[in-house]
Amino acid sequence: MPRDSVNTEQYLVIRNLNNYLKYHNLPLKVNEDGICHALSTLYIQYTLEGKEKEFEKLLSFVAQKIPAESNEFPDAELFILVEKIIALQEGKSTRNKYSQSNSHEQLQVKGQNLESVFQIGLQTNIDNWAEIVRDINLRDNEVMRVSSLQHTIAIARDKEGNYKVYDPNNSNINQKFQNEQEMVQWLSKEAFNFSLVSSGSDKLDMNISVISHQPSPIDRNFPDKNDLLGKYLTPEQKRLDAKLGGGLHFAMKFDDAKAAEYILNDSETNLINLDDNEIRRIALCAVVRDSANALGKLLENLKNEKIDALDAVFYYALSSGSARCIEKFLENPHMSELYADCIEMQYEETLKNVCKGLNEQLIGKVMKDVLDKQGQDVFNPALVSELIEISIEKQNAHAISLLAKRITNFDQIISSNNRLGFLKAAIENNDPVMVRSLITNLKISPDELNCLNMGLSVVNKYNVEIFITLKESGYQFTPEADELIVSKKARSIGILQNLGIALIRFSEFLTNQNKIQVDNDKVQQFAPKEICDVDEKNVKPFSNNGGQKSNKAVIEIDSDDEYANAVKQNVRVFNEFKEKLYSIISPSRSPEITAETNERSFKLTPN
Repeated sequence: MPRDSVNTEQYLVIRNLNNYLKYHNLPLKVNEDGICHALSTLYIQYTLEGKEKEFEKLLSFVAQKIPAESNEFPDAELFILVEKIIALQEGKSTRNKYSQSNSHEQLQVKGQNLESVFQIGLQTNIDNWAEIVRDINLRDNEVMRVSSLQHTIAIARDKEGNYKVYDPNNSNINQKFQNEQEMVQWLSKEAFNFSLVSSGSDKLDMNISVISHQPSPIDRNFPDKNDLLGKYLTPEQKRLDAKLGGGLHFAMKFDDAKAAEYILNDSETNLINLDDNEIRRIALCAVVRDSANALGKLLENLKNEKIDALDAVFYYALSSGSARCIEKFLENPHMSELYADCIEMQYEETLKNVCKGLNEQLIGKVMKDVLDKQGQDVFNPALVSELIEISIEKQNAHAISLLAKRITNFDQIISSNNRLGFLKAAIENNDPVMVRSLITNLKISPDELNCLNMGLSVVNKYNVEIFITLKESGYQFTPEADELIVSKKARSIGILQNLGIALIRFSEFLTNQNKIQVDNDKVQQFAPKEICDVDEKNVKPFSNNGGQKSNKAVIEIDSDDEYANAVKQNVRVFNEFKEKLYSIISPSRSPEITAETNERSFKLTPN
């Protein structure tokens, strides 16, 4: 299939990138939320670098199907692509200092960070938009990122002055137009307001952000924003309506402080006349996107008697990791007092909520403030355990490092079995970074590690980096497991060894049913007796077929129907074993056994 006819719609990109991540057993996933924003922003970077053809080639390659053994694009380049897409997606913004509106600032062109040099968000008719775009007069060192309520595209110009539209939802990477009217008409019909009517919709709600890697020269004249707002804002756009783009909604969503200031100072908006729910909705719109600059304009315009309407929004900002908004909130005396009460009276809940929010800066601030106010003693085993559990669930290894850095004797607070329980949870979460962080920060010794009994099925199922870390930290794998680790790392393994592993795994599935086990007898050899006595109460004994209790504590990997899953796994492994056996005995003979389930056979190595 020639590349110029490849369908590059985002759903194909998402599907194939996720297949690629699964092939490499990585604990990452490209989600649909914000993918058009991420791809459009990447297109902007490539275009400003003069590498638009490279972007087209890479995207077409991904959209066709990434061959497992293809060398056309090295893994490093594809991993970088995935990393950028995930970083630019709006759902991940609270982990760092970037939100959807400024995510482009993560990217550089020729050593310069990308920045927005002009922004306007409105709902108006097609003719007005054509005039606005014409007045913007996009230059060759600029690309527009254009967003509606649900979608984002990018627009550039070629050397002849024609417009090029990259729409992640479209099967072709570029749509070309000779003039603004023609392009805006197409946007109305195809990109944003899809309509079966040939003319499309008469109105468009769009937020335009002109992005460049170069400061605008003195002679670069953009349209006056206040003039545009005064000319095209309707009364409806001066109130926040979830179904209506432009105006106040876009100002808060895309962190346009100048537009927010203009609208909030407008006599028709008049915050005094708004009820508390309306004010909260305006603030929430900003907090959800961590639009701190726009939120700041709201806080400046609210009178003292209205400010307490935002208490619930402040709590939400803490739990969602909106660090920039919290910083802006704390500039207000009332909100500063509210935060002080959280640290003094509700510090446990505040710590838990802020860990759920993932933002390292905010977690560090709250931990420091709690320690300064309450001291080390409040970090008891129960609280620290909950914070670790939350961090593991959210795959936030940095939070573990912050806990270890701030809490005295952090590694001694948690009992031996609980430490291993956390490690098992990280393995089951397929999180190699968390595994490394727990071993390092909890100072889990080789003796403790070797209380974990992991079979080949576990080694095969999860990211190989997990087991490399365990081995480097002193865990002793069986020769067969060592061979599998080497094979997963090298992506090859001989058929005879493969057959031997299939036999062992089949036996293992019949007995252990794909579980990670902790040998409590080993724990008792080096752990203080009182810790073991306490932990034993929380351990569910593993019963064998004879009804006798074993000293191995069991953590299930799969939380669905255990018996049904175990049967399916056994069928897969048995069929796999028979197929491999037939291939050795009689290579020309086709396997007679087919899977008894609708699922694909369980493979020894990722395919």
